Amino acid sequence: PQDNKQGLIGTYTTRYDITLPRAVNIEIAVQRINGIVLQPREGFSFSNAILSRTPQNGYVMAPAIGRYEYGGGICQVSSTLYAAMCHALLPATERHPHSSNVSYLPTGLDATISEGYKDLKFI
Repeated sequence: PQDNKQGLIGTYTTRYDITLPRAVNIEIAVQRINGIVLQPREGFSFSNAILSRTPQNGYVMAPAIGRYEYGGGICQVSSTLYAAMCHALLPATERHPHSSNVSYLPTGLDATISEGYKDLKFI
């Protein structure tokens, strides 16, 4: 259905199992980026928006590619955002693909995050 939201330029949806620990991290990251409004020429950093992946910020240990870490699963949020950006023809100023394919998106639509090293950014 069309929500007719003012300023909406692109959408994308991925699914996840709400019973897994990574769901906690996904929901935290989504809550932190939901409702952010950028002014023209204003930059956005996914990593800054979702805060440090620590227990103090609500993040839990969950699987990430090849290991467990606090915030495991947040790359599904950054990747879903990146896919929406691609559909809206909004270029990233920083984006990094995962080292292997992810199950929730087609190849090339993913965006991995590594605090202090890799981010998803756009203007």
